[in-house]
Amino acid sequence: MKIVAAVLACGAGGFVASGGLSQSVLVSSGGFVQAGADPVTSGLIGWPGEDLHLAIGGPGSNLAEGFFSGLGTITRSASSAGGGVSNSAQGKVGMGYLVFSASNAAPDAAPFAYAMANGGWKETMTVSNAAHTGEPGFLQFGINVSAFLRTTGLTGAATVRLTVYKDNVQLLANEFFDPGNSDLLSTDRQYGQWGLASYGETEEKVVRGDATFAVPITFGTPFTLGVYAWSVAGMRSSGGFGDSSTALVDTATVRWGGILNLYAESTPVSGIISGQTGKDWGPGTLPPDPCPGDFNFDGVVDDADFVIFVQGYNLLLCEDPMMADGCPADMNGDLLVDDADFSLFVVAYDNLSCI
Repeated sequence: MKIVAAVLACGAGGFVASGGLSQSVLVSSGGFVQAGADPVTSGLIGWPGEDLHLAIGGPGSNLAEGFFSGLGTITRSASSAGGGVSNSAQGKVGMGYLVFSASNAAPDAAPFAYAMANGGWKETMTVSNAAHTGEPGFLQFGINVSAFLRTTGLTGAATVRLTVYKDNVQLLANEFFDPGNSDLLSTDRQYGQWGLASYGETEEKVVRGDATFAVPITFGTPFTLGVYAWSVAGMRSSGGFGDSSTALVDTATVRWGGILNLYAESTPVSGIISGQTGKDWGPGTLPPDPCPGDFNFDGVVDDADFVIFVQGYNLLLCEDPMMADGCPADMNGDLLVDDADFSLFVVAYDNLSCI
């Protein structure tokens, strides 16, 4: 039996139709999350922000969802088991960030067992420049993504995907969009995606990604901007020789990366960006790290993260080429790893759950 839970967060309001939550029914400004687990699916999954009911709903499935208004947060989890399948998903969404995890273990012949977290946030914004009021332009911004992916067996598959919407319409690619180090997709939409699949061997991937998005605007005219993502732990195919496979998306974190540029037509200009919530979305503004100190993205802050911190300690310049993955231990962003960062790490240490 499918279980659906639509729960209002503190300060949230309104009616959610029986079809479930999606970016199109979410009232700005706010956010939503869905966590679903299903031992039997069609294998067809839509874009982030779409209603997860369309993908999760088979016998024995479990789906939990909720939303918030303003600057709140929402957390949901779901799990299912049966027919040799065991899977679960968890998600937390706040204004400007989300954290998702999902895991799936299933026989290779299972009919596309999946665990999936889906959701994001929407803000009403206005971009102002007195000299260009009423004229078209583009607001270019970054989204930062981190995650740990693991797949085993013949059919394991794990993926993180994000996309953006303006006034509930998914954005098409334009000259200012760049998927960064994403996996390339054959699509005309703006996206970011990082995935992994196994064909008999264990595969692992640490994701540190950045994608650049660009929303067309009219100076002085309010619009809603929605950023949504999903994380899926499932199967790349159904079949095999009686063995089982697993998939894991661990602590996939998607965060607002700040405004990069503002254009009038194709000319860079300055401007003022204001949001309905009063949140500062300007250049260089990042929401709080939902899991500070989790340098390996496994959902906990423990000795493995301390090893990474020690490797970076006293590195005087975090842009040093010996730090091939950047400088994850620089917790205060001053391009040094020193005692100030150690103090922050001590506070974060032994955080047993980042969601």
